[in-house]
This record gives sequence, C-alpha cells and structure tokens, in this order.
Amino acid sequence: MASASQKSETKTSTVLSVDPSDTFRTLHSLEGHKKSICSLKFSGDGKLLASASADSTVKIWNFKEGTLVKTLSGIHEAGINDISWGKKTSKFLCSASDDNTIVVWNVEEGKVLRRLKGHTKPVFSACFNKSETLIVSGGCDFIIRVWSVRPGKIFKQIPGHTKQITAVDFNNDGKLIVSGSFDGLCRIWETETGNLLRTIGQDNNFPVYNVKFVPNEKYVLCGTLDGKVCLWDFRKLKLEAYFKGHKSSKYCASISIWPIREKQRVVSGSEDGCAYMWNASRNATLVSKLQHSENPDETVLAVACHPDGYVATGSLMQPVIRIWLPKLMKEQGK
Repeated sequence: MASASQKSETKTSTVLSVDPSDTFRTLHSLEGHKKSICSLKFSGDGKLLASASADSTVKIWNFKEGTLVKTLSGIHEAGINDISWGKKTSKFLCSASDDNTIVVWNVEEGKVLRRLKGHTKPVFSACFNKSETLIVSGGCDFIIRVWSVRPGKIFKQIPGHTKQITAVDFNNDGKLIVSGSFDGLCRIWETETGNLLRTIGQDNNFPVYNVKFVPNEKYVLCGTLDGKVCLWDFRKLKLEAYFKGHKSSKYCASISIWPIREKQRVVSGSEDGCAYMWNASRNATLVSKLQHSENPDETVLAVACHPDGYVATGSLMQPVIRIWLPKLMKEQGK
C-alpha cells in the first residue's frame, strides 16, 4: 500500500527575499507512485491534492496529514500527463493520457463517469471550465478539442498549431481558451466559435512548454524552452515581465501564478531539482528556490500552490511528492 512519510533529511528552500514567508520547509514526503510525477493539483475546496503519474494512476491525498485517500486506476493504458479538478464542486477530476484518451472521474465514489475518445495521439493537457460543463484538451495530434462533459462528445475541434500542443487552459468565465505548442506560439481562442483572437510569438520562437491564464483575466503566463517564463498582456500583445534563473530546455514543467496573503508569486518547475518562485511584478525578482532533489540532473515536472501557503512538488526520476510549508506557518491543528 502507498504510504506517506516524513524523511529524516529535511529539504529546505534557498531564501533570496527579505520576506520570511518565502522560506519553506518540507512537511511531508508522499510515496506510492512507481514512475514520474507528471501533474499535481489541489482541489478547489482546498482539502485534497491529486497527483498524476507515468505509472497510469491518479492518487488522491490528504496533504495536511500526509496520507493517501484513494487511488484511481485500472482505466488508462499508458502514463497520465495532466489532471484537472472540477472547479465547481471538487467532486470531479479529469485525466489526460498517453493512451489518447481523457477520463472523467467521480472522485468521491472512485468511479469513471466518461472516457473521452477522439484524439489520435497522446493527450498532454486537459482542463475543466468553471461550470464543469466543458473540458478543453490538446496533445500530439496538433488539434485542440473542446468536449461537452455530460454527453461525452466533442463540442468543437480547433486545428490550432503545427506541432504538439503542450498546454491548454480556460479563463475564469470559460469564454476564452489559451493554448501553447512546440511550434513556439501561444494562442487565444474564443470557446464558443473556435475563432482565433490573438497570437503571441513567432514561428521561430523557442517551444512553449506551458501556458496559464492569470486570474485577473488580463494576462497569460507562457513558459518557453529557453529558460524563461513570460507574462503577457494578451489583449495588447505586450510583454509585461519575464522571469528567469531556472533551467528549462527539454521538459514541460508546471507554471502558475500563486496569489498568497496579498502577494503574488510566479512559480515554475526546473531541470535542476528545484522549483523557483519570483515576485510577480515587472522587476521579476527571484525570491525562493525549493530544493526538491539534491540531484542537479533531476527535473521538477509538477508544482501546485495552495492559497493557504502549502506547495507540492513532484519530479521526473524520483517518484516522490514533497509538501512544503512556509517556516512561519504552523502545521494544521498545531
């Protein structure tokens, strides 16, 4: 049975900020997956952490206690690249796999609701809209698909890129989709019509490894394989800031904007065993590095950030999930 344990060796963060809340310590090390940790997501109600792995399973964790709640398995026939919680109830979760399918799960019951078939090659990314009525997905067949969840049918197909699609995301109201691709482009689409609204980048750009809408609806984060995460005003096509210092040249690591205690941080995995945090402003100051692994060749593929201060990291070679907490914060219930 999978277990969670606190390692005798305590991982710490490198402090690069005068703000003591940017100093982290490990709370738990969660073990149970047999292969790479590809995606980590906290549930919308903040109670659970989901992890997806190349071992074809999804695990649900009580991250505060460091315990395994359940394993979702037996459906996918290949590794899982991405997961997304339903944003309305935290009852549902979808998983995108190298077996060319997306599975919609009822997490509470541990049952499959739908298996979405239509992609012809591995699916890299999938995301629920806020109302849990649609899922957007993208992968190696270069086509963005929008699915109607209840019937499990394709609502819209968008031939959006000339190389594999690495990431897709809905904005807050679900009216827009952002996609990123190894063709070097980040594109904004209208969900209802599939019309292209904006293109960020050029065909000779470095491959895009991840994209995310920023909650304020004005910006998108775009990570590229030249070691940069860029913050774009996508309506004005204006580069507002870029964040560097991490290593990204091969793999599609997580990126996100993390609003925490009246601050905002940009967070990214890195190919040097760390997760990086920057001040989300035009000066783009690097404020912290979380050393997930002492192996400098390790890649932190997955990073998830919780509004209460918790951070989860997972890596390529060592299938361990680390739960981090700012040193100033006490553990739950203490």
